[in-house]
Amino acid sequence: MKHDLLQVLTEMKDGYVSGQQISDRLGVSRTAVWKHMEDLRKEGYVIEAIPRKGYQLKARPETLSEAEIKAGLSTNKIGQTTFYKSKVTSTQTLAKEAYREGTPHGTAIVASEQTGGRGRMERPWQSPEQTSISVSIVVKPDISIREAPQLTLVTAVAAAEALEQMTQLPVQIKWPNDIYINNRKVSGILTEMQAEAEVDKIQMMIVGIGLNINQKQAHFPEDLREKATSLYVESGKEWPRAYILQALFIAFEKWYDTWMEHGFDHIRETWEKYAALYERPVKAMQGNKTVVGHMIGINREGVLQLKDQHGEVHLIYSGDLE
Repeated sequence: MKHDLLQVLTEMKDGYVSGQQISDRLGVSRTAVWKHMEDLRKEGYVIEAIPRKGYQLKARPETLSEAEIKAGLSTNKIGQTTFYKSKVTSTQTLAKEAYREGTPHGTAIVASEQTGGRGRMERPWQSPEQTSISVSIVVKPDISIREAPQLTLVTAVAAAEALEQMTQLPVQIKWPNDIYINNRKVSGILTEMQAEAEVDKIQMMIVGIGLNINQKQAHFPEDLREKATSLYVESGKEWPRAYILQALFIAFEKWYDTWMEHGFDHIRETWEKYAALYERPVKAMQGNKTVVGHMIGINREGVLQLKDQHGEVHLIYSGDLE
């Protein structure tokens, strides 16, 4: 109910909407409208009420909630089912549980603080309370197991585009799963899957995204301050986390649908536009093996390609880049 009420107030942000109009639209009594208005005020929403004019939303709290995330969200599937927790061990774990319980494609598990988050190669992901977003999205793509790694790159394109459009900051992708601004990491991506190996089919995938939004430099451990950043550090202003998350959902749905309908080639061109090390010298470290060459992009499967000084092209499936 609160989500529906916020939706009406958001649509009428430049004017007033009467209690009777809200009552008619939502199919509830005027008393119920008033009660839910009071609930929203207790959560920090500033709602002005003027007799014979109605209600107007004046300000929103800098908090996250299911209602706040979904109010005005223009996606068809992604984020339309959202579960929000202020503090969790891992959104990935909760997303797996939600899948087992039959949650639909596009379900999002969102948290303000994550105590046991991890990134690629089991590295910890820091997400301090009320400054960042951790989100895991459940998707059910009709693809083979071989195509599954492409989802990380699809998500990277979506995250880069959403952040660039919202902030106008110089966003780049560092292969395979990091988003950078001014040579420092602002976001990380982790994908996991469940598949039927005998029929080479994906049952579901979970894409986890960590976004540094309003952290100040002091929030980062001292050894990470030259490597990590946030939208606040880069822009000097705070950002409404719900709007950033909505922009991410919209961009993710756009690029995910493009991937499903047209294949990976459409994603590849945009990924290379954002690539931080495109056509630059790169050292790729894969366990005890190191390959040095120029990045020449990714192939149709999403595998990184490096051309060494002898002209040989090396395919890099995993590892770290320098």
